[in-house]
Amino acid sequence: MTSTNSVATSPFTKYQKQFHQALGDEIKSLRKLGGQTTTITDGRHLGKRSGKHLYSFTTDTEIRFPDDTPVDLVHQKQRYPGILLSIEGFDLLIAIEKNIGEQVPSARMTTEPWFLLQELQKRLDTATASKNANRQLAVDLLSSSTKSASTNNSQFSDFAPRIEAQIQQTLKYNSYQAEAITHTLQHPVSFIWGPPGTGKTSTLGLTVASLVHAGESVLVLAHSNTAVDAAMKSLGEYLCQSSYYREGLILRFGIATPGTYDKYPLLNIRGIAKKQNPQLIEEIETLEQQRRELARQSRASNLTTLQKNNLQERIAQIREKLQPLKQQLRQRESELVRKAMVVGCTLSKAAIAQEIYERQFDAVIIDEASMAYIPHCAYAATLAKRRIAIFGDFRQLGPISQADTDNTQTWLQRDIFEESGIIDRVNREQPDDRMVLLQTQYRMHPTIAAVSNHLFYSSWLKDGETVQADTQAIVDAPPNPGKSLIFYDLSGAFAFCYSDQENHSRFNLISALIAADIAYKAQQAETESIGIITPYKAQARLLHRILKETKQEQVKASTVHRFQGSEQHLIIFDAVDSTPQKKIGKLLQGGPQSTAARLANVAISRAQGKFIGLFNDSFLRQQLDSFNIFRKFSDRLRSSSQVLPLIFTDASNSVPWQFALPGVTIYPNPTAARLAIQEDLAAAQHAVAIDWPTRLYPAQHFSLASLRSGLNVIVRGSEAASIVNGLPNTRVWRADSFSSMGIVGIDQKTLWVYTSPNAQVPVFKINLSNTVNLLYTFFQLTPSDSGASVAQKLAGDQAPFGSCELCAQPLWPQPAQNRYSHPRITCVRHPHQGRNMNRQDATLYAQFMGRTCEACGSSLRGAQSGETGQIFLTCSRSSCNWKRGLNDLI
Repeated sequence: MTSTNSVATSPFTKYQKQFHQALGDEIKSLRKLGGQTTTITDGRHLGKRSGKHLYSFTTDTEIRFPDDTPVDLVHQKQRYPGILLSIEGFDLLIAIEKNIGEQVPSARMTTEPWFLLQELQKRLDTATASKNANRQLAVDLLSSSTKSASTNNSQFSDFAPRIEAQIQQTLKYNSYQAEAITHTLQHPVSFIWGPPGTGKTSTLGLTVASLVHAGESVLVLAHSNTAVDAAMKSLGEYLCQSSYYREGLILRFGIATPGTYDKYPLLNIRGIAKKQNPQLIEEIETLEQQRRELARQSRASNLTTLQKNNLQERIAQIREKLQPLKQQLRQRESELVRKAMVVGCTLSKAAIAQEIYERQFDAVIIDEASMAYIPHCAYAATLAKRRIAIFGDFRQLGPISQADTDNTQTWLQRDIFEESGIIDRVNREQPDDRMVLLQTQYRMHPTIAAVSNHLFYSSWLKDGETVQADTQAIVDAPPNPGKSLIFYDLSGAFAFCYSDQENHSRFNLISALIAADIAYKAQQAETESIGIITPYKAQARLLHRILKETKQEQVKASTVHRFQGSEQHLIIFDAVDSTPQKKIGKLLQGGPQSTAARLANVAISRAQGKFIGLFNDSFLRQQLDSFNIFRKFSDRLRSSSQVLPLIFTDASNSVPWQFALPGVTIYPNPTAARLAIQEDLAAAQHAVAIDWPTRLYPAQHFSLASLRSGLNVIVRGSEAASIVNGLPNTRVWRADSFSSMGIVGIDQKTLWVYTSPNAQVPVFKINLSNTVNLLYTFFQLTPSDSGASVAQKLAGDQAPFGSCELCAQPLWPQPAQNRYSHPRITCVRHPHQGRNMNRQDATLYAQFMGRTCEACGSSLRGAQSGETGQIFLTCSRSSCNWKRGLNDLI
């Protein structure tokens, strides 16, 4: 019997204490940020799975939470507990208990993601003393020992004929895949390194099938539900004729995306129950259909109160009948999981589901392991009696952690490949008996694969015999027929890069328009699948708006994190970074082991036949030395690609870029744009917002004299006062400009962008109202980023700080003239009118501007220094020490 003292000093317990602290640091950080509330739209009811109603939604903000995170859906003032099943870019899949309608135009989702980490802490704590937990295997997994003694002589060749006979098909596999399967069969710890397109998922499926034929039970885990589904579909291909499959003993635990298992229905609990207990399922489905029909009838507008009450009573009766039937179904699912030969679920589900953490499996397989937390992998190892196999690619994206402590950097920001010493030995080109590399890739056209192979895989990868022929049709199709690599140099395209106020994430309007235009043209040419990848959340958000508004819903646009594990015929990579940024973004900095390396690798390796890169080449060369991996990436692309300078004029004897994207018009210079913008200004109905960095010349740019009477005008910029001089209903809210570009917004529906107002360079007109709404926020065109229109804001309170006694114009905060003076509330036309700002003014300014604490997101309040008398803003939460001087904000 193990003594209490020996448990406390065991190697696993030492790890567990460090894991507990790291997870605690992450939980503390997440709590400090607060539960996130996200507006979600375009909800569609997808049907019912495992007793839950599935809804798809889209969001305008890219969010990153683990799959299976508990959420609350708030709709029409009602709160519905649910589960966040998956996030694919800006598309969400949520499961809730109740049907809230076929269409849900808008709802709010609130999350508390620390719950899953707390559950993982509990599982690890319990494992330190559990009789069943395989602590030694967990320690072996974390060990940096290169030796891995075999425990038996099983070979894949022993089981391949059995699998072929069962499915009556010849298996397709190469020698590296066979070696990986054999290694897993023979060893307690295996690392299967699967670079892009090397058949990692099919290898995993064959591995599980072989283990099952060897009589071993298997738990298949992954970071995301999407990865779990891919793995389970793969093993379904090899086990669909087995008795285990027919008896419901190969089970996808959790809620799958609708349609995923249409080919293998018995992998799903409802499919199994339908076969094993058809009467129960028929009764449930009949009652569910009756309830849907009654709910539809209850929404009719001409019902009397009595009729509505009768319908609601009948719905309640059906709900009462359904409850015990659904309980039977849940009990059946629980029984199946407890005795299943193969179970597939997310790592998070394995930590919260009693059916998993209370049993043991002979083998545990973790897919996409580079994205998993090390504590999750260690916990998974404790569930295995004999062996654990880690499938993944450490040259792709790693785990994501919010906290920045030594513990989280060690245990939550590194992956299991690094902790086990695998990466170190690969870098030093030393052998490791625990690892097998899958070396033949079948995804990418050879010219694309050559870039990734040279930079990230030391030229170890080989091209499959048919991969060039398989992808050549994509290469030959538009855009840029005959080219698989295209490098657009945006150095002369006036594509400037800025940071949004909310998250300090970078965006580049012009490169976003170009990327969306390329996608639009490719879609018109019937390219089958298109993806746009960018390093930054703000750019992804902007691209998502543009694509949605130009009817390109099939084009996937997101940061690189949402692309790992997927592939597209065409990938457009928008690097974003450009002038006037003083430094290149941190995401693009670093050496071969950095996030920049993983980002670049994932980006190019998603492309099957065509990769188009958008780079400001001169900016990258200026910012990055030749040792930086992203510089190596762009240099390699440029040397291997068709290089095209992207321009908008005929000045360099090159063909200028022609936009086909709906809602976007380009004029060669301000003079050419003058008549068109004058017409738009004359037609304005509510409000005009202007950010102008220099003097405005009516003869060259535009005149405001034609504005409709009563129209609101809000202006910022060093010459703002002169621009609105003599115009009624005006406000100058800042004396500086957001950028060096000239921006004119009309009714929050149309945006004019003068890339350099006083030069004869391009002017863009963007007539995409939802996109323009977002750009109002990004460019800080108005005093509020709360989402209210300028007209609403001004109509609601035209002068929150009072009005000038001489001209009745609104007073507005202005920065202090020097560090010894105070910010003032003044009239732009009559600066001597006004007062020094006080604490109440500062609080009002923060509320009106929609500013919140940059550390925790709480509201701000004005405060005054007892020593200097200076007014500043501070967080309203007593536990938060964030504060900022007004001069930094006004």
